[in-house]
Amino acid sequence: MAEPGQGSTRDAVRWGLLLAAVAVSGYRLPGTFRSFQQWRGARPIDPSAAELFKTNFTVNAVGIVIILGVAITVFYFLRPRVTQRP
Repeated sequence: MAEPGQGSTRDAVRWGLLLAAVAVSGYRLPGTFRSFQQWRGARPIDPSAAELFKTNFTVNAVGIVIILGVAITVFYFLRPRVTQRP
């Protein structure tokens, strides 16, 4: 078992990065949802405008996935190391 205080900076960085990624993703989520709604609404009326909304939706959705993917990867790699004792 790890000593109290050992790795606390690493844990703080892990959780801070994960919290920041969730906050950034949450900030982008309403705009992504709005772009999706506008894309679906504009499809039958104006196909060229629908393509713009689709592009905005795609860029935001991919951005959210990348941000969360990087944060989860960093969170995983900064986890405490488990040492085996004989």
